[in-house]
Amino acid sequence: MSNLNKLRKRFSELKKINYLNNLLQWDQQVYMPDGAINDKSNLIKLVSKIYHKKLTSDKTKELIKESEKIENLNLIDSAILREAKREYEKAIKIPIDLVKNIARTSILGYNAWKNSRKKNKFTIFKPFLEKMINLQKEYGDRLNIGKTRYDSLLDEYEPGMSSELISKLFTILKSKIRDILKKIINSGEEIDQKILEQKYDPNKQWEFSINMIKSLGFDFNIGRQDKSDHPFTVSLSPHDVRITTRVMENYFPTCLFSTIHECGHALYDMGFMKAIQNTNLAGGASLSIHESQSRLWENMVGKSEEFWHFWYPKLQKIFPKNLNHYSQENFYRSINSVKPSYIRVEADEITYSLHIILRFEIEMLIFKDQINISELPELWNNKTEELLNLRPPNDSYGILQDVHWSGGAFGYFPTYCLGNLYASQIFNHILQKDSEIPKKISNGDFISLLNHLREDIHQYGKIYYPKDLIFQITSRELNPEYFIKYLEKKFFHIYAIK
Repeated sequence: MSNLNKLRKRFSELKKINYLNNLLQWDQQVYMPDGAINDKSNLIKLVSKIYHKKLTSDKTKELIKESEKIENLNLIDSAILREAKREYEKAIKIPIDLVKNIARTSILGYNAWKNSRKKNKFTIFKPFLEKMINLQKEYGDRLNIGKTRYDSLLDEYEPGMSSELISKLFTILKSKIRDILKKIINSGEEIDQKILEQKYDPNKQWEFSINMIKSLGFDFNIGRQDKSDHPFTVSLSPHDVRITTRVMENYFPTCLFSTIHECGHALYDMGFMKAIQNTNLAGGASLSIHESQSRLWENMVGKSEEFWHFWYPKLQKIFPKNLNHYSQENFYRSINSVKPSYIRVEADEITYSLHIILRFEIEMLIFKDQINISELPELWNNKTEELLNLRPPNDSYGILQDVHWSGGAFGYFPTYCLGNLYASQIFNHILQKDSEIPKKISNGDFISLLNHLREDIHQYGKIYYPKDLIFQITSRELNPEYFIKYLEKKFFHIYAIK
């Protein structure tokens, strides 16, 4: 067996160890009894230790070194070696004790976050958050990638991206989105939200969500859907992709759009070419590219007129008492209503990016050591008021609403907003190639769009970096203007803005 094949095998084994870690974390959020938290944290810590030890071993180093001597590698083998070297060189900078501490703190922190949010007491979560932030500061300092500590953390989720570039993109977005929001507020148009705030049978919501994602291409032979406090997607193998959703009896969009969103992630994970399925390339090019897929399906498809031309008559038959007095136009306008809100996951398309910009600006301050942990709730509330003209009534509507920081996912939030930018640029390109896509969606054909995404994005996994992938697809670098124009075209029409 050649050194390159040995390297392939080694990272295939590492991938499987990572799948075990994913399984433990999936169980923690879906089925685990609360009393098992300490045992589960020890299991995750053990798996993390095994992974880190194997990754940073002399054998891994030797296989990378020998594989680098091979000339004229093909596209896939070259990418496998690049990703193996990248992961190894980052891992050897991180001591095993730090890996274990982060893993254990993430488990305990998640439990503390749940309890803190439930009781609306930041003080319960504060010591765990403070410990995780200090661990992440050490992690970023040891990685030392890019110009700043935050760039090191960002690289975990978005290879090749810098906080400097994100700041430039977000500065443009903040200004443009606030202008759009101001025009919408001043339009005088009022959209009735009562259609969404009735009682919808949770079981019927669940059944509808299952049928809907089947039509989008979600394969239940290699996937499943469950319920969790915070919807997510996880891969346990190339043929085991799981999503979760959240069902609220009195607010129909939560289940509906969480399901479509997570389905978008899952379709990506189900679509890798066979040649990379058992390699270290079996993953998204980055989290923002992954997010582009979920945001594209959730918003550009799932909240489009064409989508509901097909689905609304079916929805009316399931919920006749709720919907028979409302037209498709009523429903379409309701799901696209723009109104600043406290909760990110329930935000409309216009204000969603402002929620992300808020988190990015706070994270930048944290990792520049310009803010004390005890000051975070007040800072959060101030920034919410600045960007959305709202002040959270309590911490559960403010700093405690997201789970990400409990697991140490700093540098993660920007990928949500970057995902919007990638999604709009990709969708624009697909529409240029195939102008019949909207008509196909209106007729219930969602697979044609999926096939374009499979061809342009899904099949490649991590073969390309995000900046190379978007240029390969659209012949242009990432440009926020596509997203801005998408928002203006859609919402100026809904709100009769000229």
